[in-house]
Amino acid sequence: MNDHELILYEVKCAVFDLLSNLNDERPLEDKLVQFKELFMNQFEIKDAAILLYDNNRFVPLFDSETTQKSCALCHETYTKDHPIFNVSFMSHASGREYNFADDSLIIRDIHLAPLGALLFKASEKWHAFALTDHLKDLKKVFGTFISQAVKMHELSVNEKTYRHLFEVAELFNSTMESDVILEGLMEAVTESYPVYDVHLLLSNEQKGKTNEYSLFDYANERASAVDAFLSGDLTIENASDISSVLMNAPIRGRQGIYGVLQITAPKDTEFTVTQKSFIRSIANAAGSALENASLYDQSHRLVDDLRLVNEASRKLNNNLELDEMIAYLKDQFLHAFCPNEMAFVFYDDQRSFSISPSSTSFFTSEAGKKYIDSVSARLCKGEEAVFDANTKICPDGVYNYKSIVALPISNGGEMIGFVILMHREEYFFSFDSFKLMRSLIRHSSLAISNIMLRDQLQELVNKDHLTKLFTRSYLDEIVNSTMEKEECGVFILMDVDDFKLVNDSYGHTTGDLVLQQISAFILSKVEGRGIASRWGGEEIAIFAPSATVDEGVDLARQLVEGIPGATDPSVTVSIGLSGWSPEDGKSYKELFQSTDAALYDAKNDGKNRFVLHGAASAIKCR
Repeated sequence: MNDHELILYEVKCAVFDLLSNLNDERPLEDKLVQFKELFMNQFEIKDAAILLYDNNRFVPLFDSETTQKSCALCHETYTKDHPIFNVSFMSHASGREYNFADDSLIIRDIHLAPLGALLFKASEKWHAFALTDHLKDLKKVFGTFISQAVKMHELSVNEKTYRHLFEVAELFNSTMESDVILEGLMEAVTESYPVYDVHLLLSNEQKGKTNEYSLFDYANERASAVDAFLSGDLTIENASDISSVLMNAPIRGRQGIYGVLQITAPKDTEFTVTQKSFIRSIANAAGSALENASLYDQSHRLVDDLRLVNEASRKLNNNLELDEMIAYLKDQFLHAFCPNEMAFVFYDDQRSFSISPSSTSFFTSEAGKKYIDSVSARLCKGEEAVFDANTKICPDGVYNYKSIVALPISNGGEMIGFVILMHREEYFFSFDSFKLMRSLIRHSSLAISNIMLRDQLQELVNKDHLTKLFTRSYLDEIVNSTMEKEECGVFILMDVDDFKLVNDSYGHTTGDLVLQQISAFILSKVEGRGIASRWGGEEIAIFAPSATVDEGVDLARQLVEGIPGATDPSVTVSIGLSGWSPEDGKSYKELFQSTDAALYDAKNDGKNRFVLHGAASAIKCR
């Protein structure tokens, strides 16, 4: 065995030892460095570098303490078409970190596909060996080692990758919380590629713990990200303007694409097939999990929405009073949609509006009324609804409320009012919330219309058609109810003096007009103090609950003194009044009888006066 055969034998033995240790946990870089040192020691080479062929490029090899980011930033790579394949590396490494090299060795597999390259400063021992036929055998040995080392490395990487994918998929399948899914996605990718920047571009806002995302903005995103989002395929962009390489992986489910996972790597980074496959798989898994979570949330929202509509419908059919119904609707809207401010607005016959007492206090302010004016104008012009996510209404110089929803309350196709909800945050009310609001208002509109119609019919029943005063039967109900509650009050009976002469002298039409004038004057005086009813013919009764006798006397004096001036032709009235309290023990019949007796006294004492039952004398108006 000559010297060259001995060298080849020793190299084979050393390589065999390296092959026997490929299963250990050391990084591939360390094993290749050890291989490089074996080569240098065997041929007495003092300086050498090893490059690994990956993804159609020769990439410089670094030990495990050097990061991938520094690799990409500091060293040049060589493509398959580079002259390195035809001539020595020496001429192409000149002036770079490889300027020590004056020779090179391309290492190939059994199919002659490149695996790597050695750059080195050749020694005499190498020159002598390279001229022998043993060089071909040496290349085969080196090719075997590099091929096995790379395959073992790929198996190890794939095993870790798929284990990681399995763990992430297990997490995704165990939760219906979108924030947990997004956190798991970000954690998995950043742990796998710590030297890359990872960001999420989501098509819908996620209210969770993940802060590393932004809403996908078609107008401002990079073309590669938009392309990935629209096509559903992974895209890679060499972004020279930011000296980076971008990988955009669509977060895709079966029914749609929910965003883009964007990875930013240093300039000249080449993503491997394994990396692309991992990113694509984990993005798809996250997309499916997000879709399932979204459908789960949507189903629960639909169930809650249906429950809300059903409960509201059942409640609205319980013959509530209008104020009770509005208060109930307010509670439902505040709970379901969380507005900062809310109001119910109703129109009268003159198209003036009134604000329901159930509305929030903001709408009693001038700024609140300006919001109502603006919304009312839009609805009256024919808009079916107002749904502003970033409103331009600014009544006080500050955009305090940016999200506004207003929905009309209709009766037979005619708008009788509207509900308005406002929030300080822009885009606060979702379109799904808007649809639910519209459904609730449509269900409520008929009930509100029925209540208003019922109240109008009841008002017709309870009020005298000519004078618009309440009927005697309605007054009886109020007095009896008050006395049952053991409250105090004042009862007044009034008769128009010589009313027959008015009818005989001017006609019944004029007589009716006088009664209307008297009724209007009485209503102006008793508003907020009591109720008035047409007792019969020209007789009118007034009941002031919770009023004292002194307050009743003051009211009677105002009526006796004011009615002659409020009527044309002028007439006078006679009044009898009586106070009542639980201590008196009077029944309603006894209260009426005492008041009627006082009226009789006023008539007999000369009319145009009032008499308090039990007083020493009548009080005449002069």
